[in-house]
Amino acid sequence: MNAAPETPRPPPRIVVKIMGLMAKMAPPDPSGENSAAVGVFRRVDKVMDILKGGPLMRRLQSPLGQSAWPVAGGAYRVGNSASSVAVCTLSSNDLYAPVAALPGVAIAGRLHTVNLGIERLLLNVIANARIRALVLCGKDSPVFHTAQGLRALFSNGVDANKRIIGAEGHLPVLSNIGAAEIERFRQQVTLIDAVGETDLAVIGRTVTEAAALVAGASPLADMTVATAPAKEFKRIESGGSREPLAYDPRGFFVITLDREAGEIVCRHYTADNAPGHEVRARSAERIALALVRENLISQMSHAAYLGGELAKAEAALQLGLIYEQDRRLARTAA
Repeated sequence: MNAAPETPRPPPRIVVKIMGLMAKMAPPDPSGENSAAVGVFRRVDKVMDILKGGPLMRRLQSPLGQSAWPVAGGAYRVGNSASSVAVCTLSSNDLYAPVAALPGVAIAGRLHTVNLGIERLLLNVIANARIRALVLCGKDSPVFHTAQGLRALFSNGVDANKRIIGAEGHLPVLSNIGAAEIERFRQQVTLIDAVGETDLAVIGRTVTEAAALVAGASPLADMTVATAPAKEFKRIESGGSREPLAYDPRGFFVITLDREAGEIVCRHYTADNAPGHEVRARSAERIALALVRENLISQMSHAAYLGGELAKAEAALQLGLIYEQDRRLARTAA
């Protein structure tokens, strides 16, 4: 039976935005790479995995007395961990769960990015020495080009800065993985390219063929995957001071709601109180991004203030509350 036609899903917008922002803000390495930004994003990803109970779930899913596997969080489904084939469905989010249920599949998961995503895939694969083949299927990311990045990793490896040689995606740097782990991954598995395939029957046959191809491979010793120790947060006091709005040379903003249109209205005035710009949207994020794009804010504290006010305005719009700038939300007028 053919799988239902699938529309390629781009990476979550928030992933693209955060990585793009950090690429601009983080200082580049001497090589020109922003591996610091990748490292920050990886730590955020670890925190999110902990909040979702990932480490506990992996421990509970592991056989008694054995180490937890998979070892890294991510969007995946474990099949038969004793099998020799892993499957990456690239950006096809709805495909990895049914693929994991196919005979011969040890684990199946999606892949959105050529840095953190490949790092998690690599760690989970090398932590299971039985896995000797990696099948690529599903739709490739139109933004991060993850299939091309994996092909480049197997063909070319990484340079001294752990950048995947020849990769075309955004920030293809494996800065949080050791050189030994990267080389183990390249030597342990054979890459089977079925990019674009979403038919479960065809993928199942590809998995069977991949298992037969690596059936005679020499067994490998288990590899202990070293993960960086969790870092503790530095406690700081809440609050601070904000420069008076008159000090922002690029002006100030007045935020109101247009209930009839169902929109937040943000009007920008220049420093001499003259009308500057107006932006309307249903979401606070779209307005904030427009203000950043047009370079209308020069102070970080001003940006923080606007973010809070726009979030309040969006909540008031969605929940039917009274919104007045610089005042608490209310159910009725004071």
